Amino acid sequence: MDINHLTTGMWVESHHGVGKVIGIDHQYHSAIIEHGQDHQLQSIDVADLIEQPQLHNGCERYY
Repeated sequence: MDINHLTTGMWVESHHGVGKVIGIDHQYHSAIIEHGQDHQLQSIDVADLIEQPQLHNGCERYY
C-alpha cells in the first residue's frame, strides 16, 4: 500500500487482522494500527497493509 494513501481513521487489513489507522510514521514507513477486537496498538510496515474499501468507520466487517 502507498503511504500517501493512508489517512488516520482509515480501516485497513494485514496478516494481523483488521485495524484502524491511528498514526502514520513517514520516517519509518509504518502505520500505528489499533486492532478492533482487543484495541491493542501495533506498528506495521505500510507494505504489509491492504486497503479494504468495503471497511468503513464504525464497521469493522465487510458488507
